[in-house]
Amino acid sequence: MSRSLCAVVLLLGVLVAPVYLSGCGGSGSPAPPAQRSSITGSLDASAAGGSYEVLLDGQPVPGAMRADGSFVINGVPPGEHRVAVVEAGGMSGAYVTVIVDPGEDEVIPPVRPELGGQIVGMVTVHDEDGVRVLPGVEVTAQPAYDIVMGAAAKDEDSTFPLPELPSFSGFTDENGSYILPAVPTGEYVVTVAAPEYTENYQWVWVEAGHTAVADFELRPAIDPGVGTVRGRVMADTEDGLQPVVGALVSIYSEEVWYPVGPPCIDNDGGEENGGGSNEGDPGDDGVVDPDHPAPDEIPCPWFYGVSTLTDSQGNYSLNAPAGYASIEVFASEYMSVWEEIVIRADQVLERNYTLEPWEYEEMRPPSTGTPSVP
Repeated sequence: MSRSLCAVVLLLGVLVAPVYLSGCGGSGSPAPPAQRSSITGSLDASAAGGSYEVLLDGQPVPGAMRADGSFVINGVPPGEHRVAVVEAGGMSGAYVTVIVDPGEDEVIPPVRPELGGQIVGMVTVHDEDGVRVLPGVEVTAQPAYDIVMGAAAKDEDSTFPLPELPSFSGFTDENGSYILPAVPTGEYVVTVAAPEYTENYQWVWVEAGHTAVADFELRPAIDPGVGTVRGRVMADTEDGLQPVVGALVSIYSEEVWYPVGPPCIDNDGGEENGGGSNEGDPGDDGVVDPDHPAPDEIPCPWFYGVSTLTDSQGNYSLNAPAGYASIEVFASEYMSVWEEIVIRADQVLERNYTLEPWEYEEMRPPSTGTPSVP
């Protein structure tokens, strides 16, 4: 075979190979897109004549409501969804939970709007750039309920855990404002969560025909870990600044902190922090005693604060969970100092304090007046 013929054969092999590989699925076939569905419904006859809008999972669906009171939501992905039909600019409405199967069109019964209240507010963020509004953030209101322990928990008619109650959600607009309309009367926990920011919540009471306000100011999230706060505590005396010996320095975290350590079990016998088994500690006879945990298991501690005392030079050092916290310095005969701080993982924060002495006012007996001379 001549050199020119070999070159032609080699070139054809290079051109044909990619076609063959792609046809055989060498690069993998893309997964087919999920089949979308529609949700169809209508207003109850009692709501005729009103102006309503349709929301899907807290987002308005333009053009879904028709003039005859029926509505259609197209392009709905599979899964559980919340459909809301609310009065435009009012507090009446209705919510329906719908489970959509792939490619299946769901028809819901006629919905009957009822008068509720509304939850309104603004979401802002406070960071190094100051305070600014936060648009496009989801706000959720979850019904609040108490779990009664004791005799009620032993009631044969009671169920535990309690069934999940429906929630109400919406999103902030370009001004950071939100409205949750047509919320039934009751107590709710309103929660705001956004990526890279701390979660925040408030308790509100909603009354039919009234507005409950819940404003939120979020802060940038702090990476978890442990940081160090250290410094010196001095006192302003007649002889100048002097170190304070034995001053109590305490740091209180805003969140409950669970230390990371050996496997542990909670007080109810369940596992936490990847803890080991709940088999207990075997006795001398080899029988496991469920009331005594094994040696490698400890109850899970949790606490809000850590404390220490200053040394002979007024110095202190504390390791504390990373995050938002407050520090307090207390010493007898001096005014306490309190400050908000931010602790970052694997970093040292220097905080020095000067205490001012208490100023005691002399206590004098109240004047009884001068008796008049007749």
